Amino acid sequence: MCGILVVLSKAGGLDPSTCRRALATMRWRGPNSTFSHLWEDRLFLGQTILSITGELPATVGVHHRSRSGRYQVLYNGEIYNFRDLEERFFCSHPELVSQNGTDTEVLTNLHEVLSPAEIPPLLDGMYAYGVFDALARQLHLVRDVQGEKSLYIYEDAQWIVIASEIRAIRMVVPGITVDPQALRDYFHTRHLMLFGRTVYQGIRQLRPGCLETLHLDSFEWSETPIVRLRDWINPKRLLENSRRSLDSLADELESLLSQCVQEMIPRGPRHAVVVSGGIDSSLIARYVLTHGNPHALVAVNHVGKDRISADLSGFEQVLGRPINIVRVDSGVYASEIPRCQQVCGGPLHSHSFVGQALQSALVHTLGCRVLFGGDGGDELFGGYEAYAGTCDSNVRFSPSPYTAYQTPCVEFEEDVDERLQEALARAWSDALDVYRFVESPRERMMLAMMYCDAAYQLSDVGLRGTDLMSMMWSVEARSVYLRRPILQFALNLPARMKTDYDLNTPSLLRAKPLLKHLFLRSYPRSLLVEKQGFAGFPNESASYLGELSDYLTWAFLGIRPSSIQKAWADRATAWKLINVEYFLRSRGLVHMDVHDAVEIR
Repeated sequence: MCGILVVLSKAGGLDPSTCRRALATMRWRGPNSTFSHLWEDRLFLGQTILSITGELPATVGVHHRSRSGRYQVLYNGEIYNFRDLEERFFCSHPELVSQNGTDTEVLTNLHEVLSPAEIPPLLDGMYAYGVFDALARQLHLVRDVQGEKSLYIYEDAQWIVIASEIRAIRMVVPGITVDPQALRDYFHTRHLMLFGRTVYQGIRQLRPGCLETLHLDSFEWSETPIVRLRDWINPKRLLENSRRSLDSLADELESLLSQCVQEMIPRGPRHAVVVSGGIDSSLIARYVLTHGNPHALVAVNHVGKDRISADLSGFEQVLGRPINIVRVDSGVYASEIPRCQQVCGGPLHSHSFVGQALQSALVHTLGCRVLFGGDGGDELFGGYEAYAGTCDSNVRFSPSPYTAYQTPCVEFEEDVDERLQEALARAWSDALDVYRFVESPRERMMLAMMYCDAAYQLSDVGLRGTDLMSMMWSVEARSVYLRRPILQFALNLPARMKTDYDLNTPSLLRAKPLLKHLFLRSYPRSLLVEKQGFAGFPNESASYLGELSDYLTWAFLGIRPSSIQKAWADRATAWKLINVEYFLRSRGLVHMDVHDAVEIR
């Protein structure tokens, strides 16, 4: 993993020292090395590097420039099929073969033989990158289709700044203001989900599966759609899968998971794997242990609230390894919120971010660079109860609570949320259209809800937390469920393999029946328990903010005083108020101090 920074001045020269200081705010994303390049005194290209797939060359930055020198790539991510691509496209161009065995070299030199738009559909991995074309005087920006990696873009009359994290942009342009409406929109959704917007005026996020080209002389943008998740859905394949047995599909999925895990296990750096006691991570842990030798198994226990993680002895017995557990109380949780927000560049998109950060801190102290987790399992394989409900198809927004429009408990003096409503409505319309060929209305609704959550909510909330909270500790997070073969498999599963709504089915087996079928091949049924959901101490953290009357949030968002008590009585709304308050009190900070130690069992 790495940190990317691009700064373009529209009005003459720029100060490279300011750019280098901004790049340094992302040092945790790439602690192994840093390089930068200045073009025509008005374009700064910089990157921090966390080396995973190969050795860094003696001259850092050399393997980011193509063999002819025309293309320079700033790259954050992992491309798991880069060796196959090298063999396929460089067989007649031996001079392009990588010298250091890195995916960066292959990605860079692919631009010598293919156009920028031809490359992303070939990539199996997680990535966000920029390609500077010196000859065409263009900059191309690309983001993976599943949205694991991010690029933020800011533009005004003087600057265009592109970075892996918002705080780097704010270092270059410190006067960027917070958008109160974006914070109000937060109260209309379950999590902070803004569809490419951010809480800062003028800062947006590159959309997943998109190629944007910036023309460096005219400052004009053009966009080229590359690939969407819906492009991987095949009606014929879904129909064939609907006729297959649970065992047959489980066999195929097991083979795919095994293959992907083997391809993803790093050859050099130490790696760890999450064993939370849930289905998704525990299943991946089994495959990682079968095909490799992880340095550590890790988990988080929010003391007194985590029913499952409080006792993982059964998993330790089956896996034959101890699990390193971070014990978190309300004080530790509250103390981490401001630091996590600095990395996010805004309020936490979900209260799970704190636990993810502390877990990554543990992985860092154990000397590991890579962490395997279970991101995407719920959205892709039907992990939420809402998917099994009976829904009305004639609704404007998704019935799933994760992509639904909500009427907030709090009242604002001014609330212009049409932009959010339109985005949520488009997302649901798109999801319904994806599975329009499915004859059963109920199955079509179920599949559409899962697709909507996977295509929109997952990248905007869950995956953003995984990336930001792990990289703040120089740890690369990897999710097997988000590999292209697994995504293509999951998107073409019939609804009954994701959510079994037959009332005769035991309640434990209704959600994620296919994954649970695989789980029971490795673990005893006694370890299969009802989904707990996230614990943590989001609302308890209010005790560290003082009196409600002193909150900055009321005036900043224009909240009507008459609605405060009602809003505070609703736990979900109260957490949002707390989250925003922490942000407003610390939003001027851009520096992050790293903890020296983490309490573990």
